[in-house]
Amino acid sequence: MVTWALAKNDLQIWNKVLKFTGEQPFILNPVNISLTRSSGLRKKTLWEQTFDSLKTIWTKDVSKNNPVNYEVVNPDKHGKYINYYCPVFAGNDSVIAIKTSFSLPASFVLINPVQKREKRIHVPGQIYPLFISYAKGKLVWVETLTDPRWENREYSVIKLMDIKTGKVTKLTRKSRYLAASISPDGSKIVAVENTVNNINSLVLIDAETGAVIQSFRTPGNVYLQHPQWSEDGKKVTFISLADAGEGIVSFKFDTREWETLIEAARNDLQSSFLRNDSLFFVSSSSGTDNVYLRTPDKKTEPVTRSRFGTIDVSPGGNKLFFGDYTSLGNNICSAPVLSARGGPGNNENSSSFLINRFDIKPPADTNKSRIAYIPEPYRKWQHLFRFHSWMPFYVDIEQLSTDPASIRPGVTIMTQNTLSTVISTLGYEYSADKRNLIHSRVTWQGWYPVFESQLDYGTLPQISKMGENIANPSGIKPGISFINTVSFPLQFSSGSFSQFLQPSLSTDYQNQYIYIKENGTYDYGQTIITTRLYFTNYYQSALRDIYPRWAQVIDLNYRYAPFDRAIYGSDASLKTAFYFPGIFPNHGIKIRLETEKQNPAEFLYGNFSSLPRGYKNIISKKINFLSADYVMPLVYPDFNIASLLYLKRIRTGLFYDYAVGTGNYYYNNDNIFGSGSIYYHNYQETFKSFGFELMADFFVLRIPYMISAGVQSAWNSVNESPFIEFLFNINIFGMTFGKRHM
Repeated sequence: MVTWALAKNDLQIWNKVLKFTGEQPFILNPVNISLTRSSGLRKKTLWEQTFDSLKTIWTKDVSKNNPVNYEVVNPDKHGKYINYYCPVFAGNDSVIAIKTSFSLPASFVLINPVQKREKRIHVPGQIYPLFISYAKGKLVWVETLTDPRWENREYSVIKLMDIKTGKVTKLTRKSRYLAASISPDGSKIVAVENTVNNINSLVLIDAETGAVIQSFRTPGNVYLQHPQWSEDGKKVTFISLADAGEGIVSFKFDTREWETLIEAARNDLQSSFLRNDSLFFVSSSSGTDNVYLRTPDKKTEPVTRSRFGTIDVSPGGNKLFFGDYTSLGNNICSAPVLSARGGPGNNENSSSFLINRFDIKPPADTNKSRIAYIPEPYRKWQHLFRFHSWMPFYVDIEQLSTDPASIRPGVTIMTQNTLSTVISTLGYEYSADKRNLIHSRVTWQGWYPVFESQLDYGTLPQISKMGENIANPSGIKPGISFINTVSFPLQFSSGSFSQFLQPSLSTDYQNQYIYIKENGTYDYGQTIITTRLYFTNYYQSALRDIYPRWAQVIDLNYRYAPFDRAIYGSDASLKTAFYFPGIFPNHGIKIRLETEKQNPAEFLYGNFSSLPRGYKNIISKKINFLSADYVMPLVYPDFNIASLLYLKRIRTGLFYDYAVGTGNYYYNNDNIFGSGSIYYHNYQETFKSFGFELMADFFVLRIPYMISAGVQSAWNSVNESPFIEFLFNINIFGMTFGKRHM
């Protein structure tokens, strides 16, 4: 679309679009407006014209190249979108590959090409690029591990799996290896290393111990990708990346010599290997990715003629294995080496870039002046705040879970400094009772502990009379809520499972007025201290999973009021959640077990533990809670209304909640500290409910945050009317706001 707009319009069209968007970010659709002004084209019109032209070009290419349908190795997909990456020949007519799909996490599969069957042999952790290497019964790959505390510091470690035993060994620790390949005899591993100082090296590693044998700097500090050993184990080829583009280089271990096999250029190169001094590689030079052969006399000829493109070529006996793209994802295909060579089409010298198919003359460079940039030291204290976003309203995102209409008149400003060590928001709200409220939150995460402060000012403070018919205190001050938290968020990874551990301590000051009957006076302002230990253990999830396939959550809380012991006692709670796979793919089961016990003074805290859905305005001295949920997708409509709405999925869930509470306070308004009636049952009671949820996952105005909204119906008894509640949450790049249940 960018190329077509340049070819048929002003060459400055995209500069104008970017400039207008930067100057008018508050406009709903600045790109469309600028395109219309500059070219008379809307985005949709530009898309239609572009792909109408591409259809003509691609139809001619297909007719000229005479594409071949290759033998498919992997099992039939039965209409599902599944991708196979990096096939490696494992002997005895077996192939190992990386399999990805919407329904399952990425995994290694062992494929029998004759029987068209596959077996999942391992689910790795975070693996990118999708590259594996095999020799002598050993499978090698690189996994990315995050630092326990600093999310922007990552390590990439080499892992080795014994195919016969299934044992996985982590060979390196806190390393920065970007790709690894095992030698044909299985004794050594060659890896690409990139240090924090951006020094690129080839590293030779012992496959048994993980010890570094030798290390060699790359020529010109070029970046290396996709290492592949030659069949004799004497050379290794790499895809090189430099300022001039991508090329192919090799390294010979006995002479320690580097050799350039393909000069760096702008074509995309994906994989390569040497066989009898002949180089096989995947290139986009014809406009479609295909396998090429360069002979020792420097002649290049096509090996495959794929219609849509090939990736990940590797040798296997007298065959080549490679990925071949279809509308259902990449297939693993094979072709005999000799019969695949030659044939018409795929001119290696033609351009892979669409822009070179049009006669576009770039404008002369009229700006001869150059700006000299002078480096200056970065001083953290001078850059604590960097305003990046704002909203023309105020909303407490957590409140959206119970009140989708909680957006209020006002404004919200968000800041985040360049180092992401200070994140803050400042909001103004004009409340429903016509008050001017200020909300602010500042998070400092530049040290190992994270500090967070939240201040809310201007509300009417809570006045607790506990049902007493007395006058309000005189001279009521504006409400203040001041919460300070220190926490230690720690993230761990162990292959297909990842763990999160966060101990925290918080103080919560509220300037409430609490009436003390014995003294006949109001106590003003209380501080509550809460200690918390939160732990999760999650299995890798698939794109379509609603719940994690396997997971455990433990949330332990203890709170007390050391300065207000006459008012509040202590409270201890334990909340757990356990996730299991359902009957069918992407179905999920969640079991929650919770318990809480308070040792009250005059007043109770609000319960941490949950009540069965459909119950509200109850606080218990002691409560035990059990819940079971079963969720499932109903349909993926893939429905959109222009650029206004995209409906991704409709899902449902069934639930059953059961709780036993002792010493239960009932209050008839949303605030126990108000003047409404309070009832106390000093005995054990049972609460239970069952029902269903119906939810839709969708996107609005092409904003990249998924929104989930729907309705929940809960019955306390089959003879009673259901309690209906609207649900709403937003998923901002993996962070879900407004989610009501653990």
